[in-house]
Amino acid sequence: MICLLENSLEGMKAPTRDSLNQSMDNAVKHYASLFKLPSFERVVLIDSLLCVGGGLVFTLAIFRSLEGLELGLLLGVTLFLANQASDYVMSGLILAHDTIYDARRSTTLSIFSWGIWFMFIFVGTILGNIFGLSWWIRLILLGFSAAIIFRLIVLTASSRASQTRLIIAAILQPLAGIIPFLVLWTRVGQHITLQMMLFFPFSIVLGIVVSYTFLHLISQVGTKTLGIPALLILRAFLLNWIAGLNNPLEELLERLGEERDVELTLMKFDSSRAKACIVVPSIHPGPFKNIGSSTLPFMLKRSAE
Repeated sequence: MICLLENSLEGMKAPTRDSLNQSMDNAVKHYASLFKLPSFERVVLIDSLLCVGGGLVFTLAIFRSLEGLELGLLLGVTLFLANQASDYVMSGLILAHDTIYDARRSTTLSIFSWGIWFMFIFVGTILGNIFGLSWWIRLILLGFSAAIIFRLIVLTASSRASQTRLIIAAILQPLAGIIPFLVLWTRVGQHITLQMMLFFPFSIVLGIVVSYTFLHLISQVGTKTLGIPALLILRAFLLNWIAGLNNPLEELLERLGEERDVELTLMKFDSSRAKACIVVPSIHPGPFKNIGSSTLPFMLKRSAE
């Protein structure tokens, strides 16, 4: 029986080191794709198409004339420039030391913010054509509030910056984006009233209250279940997957875990020259990447060799 086993092992083709490395590289590519973003140039291109295209389409749908075409192009270009300027200030000054929000990710966040804002503008365009220009303006202002709430939730959940910096970063892009709309409304004869100006500080305060209330409720789920706020776990997870930092999540795992001795079974197929060895630890390696005992298989392989 042993002879047959040895003969069969000799006939097996063991994987080479190059093939194992290639398999690991392929696995890493799949892991990395979970948080993969386009290049910075492509992100800026998407932002420009969204701003210029959206501004042109929505304005032309309200003002069906050659003047509407001119106003739409002007609105779209100024929206794009305001967006890029706010993203530059956010990534280069406000969150300059943040691990996650570089220029590319800041612009990507703004693209999603515009996506939410443009949904309100789309509805406002339909209502504006039916009930008048005032409804278009109302939905744009409502989208302004929605963009602030969205940005506050995302930034607070993912960044370790101070609350003051996060609030400034959250409201900067919507404030920069609303200025071209105010200029457009003035050009078409719409008066900027005191009530409209008071809307902006009110919506900012309301957005902060709504965002932090929602985040507090989410965090309470983790606190009641694990004794750790859910947002703290999410932030540590994102720091590892996006920036490769494992210390924040390791610290949380140490608080949740316990130290214990576990068995390790070694099965060796031996002959004059060792052919194979199976190492079975009584613990599941993981959870992923370089966190916890994820490197255990590699460490056992190196030790057995």
